[in-house]
Amino acid sequence: PRLTYGPPATGAPPETHDRAKKRLLPDQSQAWLQALGVTTAQSVVREGMADKHRQIHKFVEILSHLVVEANLPTERPIEIADMGCGKGYLTFATHDYFHLVANRPAHVHGIEFRPELVRACNEIAAATGRPTLDFTAGTIQSAIYPALDVLIALHACDTATDDALAKGVQAEAALLVVAPCCQKELRSQLTPAPVLAPALRHGIFQERQAEFATDALRALLLEWAGYDTKVFEFISTDHTAKNIMVAAIKHARPARTAEAAESVRAFAAFYGITAQALARQLGFALSQ
Repeated sequence: PRLTYGPPATGAPPETHDRAKKRLLPDQSQAWLQALGVTTAQSVVREGMADKHRQIHKFVEILSHLVVEANLPTERPIEIADMGCGKGYLTFATHDYFHLVANRPAHVHGIEFRPELVRACNEIAAATGRPTLDFTAGTIQSAIYPALDVLIALHACDTATDDALAKGVQAEAALLVVAPCCQKELRSQLTPAPVLAPALRHGIFQERQAEFATDALRALLLEWAGYDTKVFEFISTDHTAKNIMVAAIKHARPARTAEAAESVRAFAAFYGITAQALARQLGFALSQ
């Protein structure tokens, strides 16, 4: 190594070495970030909300890449549903990405079981001038979307994720984005190969195997239904242990082929899975 002394090549050094991170969401998004308690009136992230702030921006970044690949309509507004939207952080972020960043007309609809959250989100949407963003009280199971282009469902618990995916597939949505949570349904069914039995007597391994089997089976079912799937880490496990995201983009190739069905059934047979919520709602028989 060699050390050279001399004046800085670019003039005086900066007073601070901190560089502002590039964010996709524009300054106009600060209105709802403040209203939802993520940032202060000075646009500073509130104490305890740094993880949520980071999650919001990471989601928008991921969404921007997925939208490029999806065959979304250009002749009409894009219909988007955020099922189980909670406080609406990502619903507002999705709206602003399409309207303020991508410049794509879109109607964004959030559905949430708790009426007090729905009321608060609708008030914020109205107060911040977002007429194409609205929220409705209800469940994922009861939601009816005859026309749907993008489905979002983050951290819907257990089979609620399957309910959301089924709604998206049945509506022939071009893009599905989910982050599963609490994969409990298959845990009691798992009877994998005998070689795995000694390891799976440990509860933590059994839990993780159930999570893997559940999300892998969902991905395979989506591929059978005519989607290209991507499964990846949403955000770091430092922020949440439930950090797997499943994205599915509808393709133009033939769907529901015998080859894809065989892949699903072979996987299910390996783990001894005979029933699963998404398979049931798509009318797919896991065993023949």
